[in-house]
Amino acid sequence: MMRVIHIVHGKANPTSANGISRVVYYLNKYEKLAGIDSQIWAIVDGVKQHSTYRRDEYVTVECYPRVSFFSGHDIIKAIQEEKDSIDLVHFHLIWFYDKNIIAKSLRRMNIPFIITTHGTYSKPHAYTGKRLLAKWLYELDYLKMATECHILTPEEGTGLKKYGYRGRCFVAANGFEKKDIPTQINPNFFINQPFKNRLIISTIAVLRKDKNTDLIIEAISLLPPSIQKQLAFVLIGPDYKGNAAKYMALARDLGVEDSFYWIGPLYGDDKYNAMFSSDGYIMASDSEGFSMAIIDAMACGLPMILTSGCNMKYISDEKFYIMCEPYAQDIARAILSYFKLGDKRKILGEKSKQILEEQLYWEKIVPGMIENYKRIINK
Repeated sequence: MMRVIHIVHGKANPTSANGISRVVYYLNKYEKLAGIDSQIWAIVDGVKQHSTYRRDEYVTVECYPRVSFFSGHDIIKAIQEEKDSIDLVHFHLIWFYDKNIIAKSLRRMNIPFIITTHGTYSKPHAYTGKRLLAKWLYELDYLKMATECHILTPEEGTGLKKYGYRGRCFVAANGFEKKDIPTQINPNFFINQPFKNRLIISTIAVLRKDKNTDLIIEAISLLPPSIQKQLAFVLIGPDYKGNAAKYMALARDLGVEDSFYWIGPLYGDDKYNAMFSSDGYIMASDSEGFSMAIIDAMACGLPMILTSGCNMKYISDEKFYIMCEPYAQDIARAILSYFKLGDKRKILGEKSKQILEEQLYWEKIVPGMIENYKRIINK
């Protein structure tokens, strides 16, 4: 039986705001269901010694201390002890230097490993501040040590090349767990909100600057007043560095405070019911890996407005969203196009759900991942 070790930071909580945790959880679950000895070994903040955390009937996480030059080598010792039974290590770590120490040990043990880059190095913030320094100090070295890199979209390969990686890549998208959809769908989640009778376009995101929420608000200010009065842009997600207050102030300054609502983070059934209660979905990021929020919107059958940087162009030749560029005027154009579609918006939503059902359930994604594991192991 093939044995694959996923290495991650944290306990792989599938309901957290961290998309990587959700991905690792479901990869582990569905690889096990496919007959792979798939395990999660995690470096966890505050852990002093190895312990086992049973998340549920499907997923168990082996928890180890963080790794530094002089301490926390428990995970490396465990790999050394079991190296003869480990076929492949699959990293999901970004920025932490722990991973470089572990990766160098794997090279010495001659254990092949792959890195899922999760779209990180294709994003503008990879070239800013401490991250740019990390690139030259150790991040690019980490990528170059890998046997191969796993990328989520073909566009991500271009981003890796720009970053300086020249090794081999393979593409496998993120997936969706069909059981995440609530058994009882509530399409009236916003019934007590002041915008309940408006056309609701929602987005789910941490309120980081790279999500370009400010550009969406600016775009709404460029719309005809008659459309502004019909529209509610609903932002769902946790605040980040006080940006919620900044965005609300911007909406007031631009005179569109009645069209912008931040309702904070939602999880589980509440998140999906909020989406089922929306009329559309928008994401204006400069760059995404393969957004789990977009996959959620597809699962809910929402017509979508997405920037080209959301990297959904290669999913299908069929039109299933309205594409725009990440600046206010073009986002406004896309919103106007969305309004003009009228009832035909439903066709976009139905098509996006159909594409997800045909391609993006985890049970359809994981067999391709396993084939790449086999190919790499048998090199």
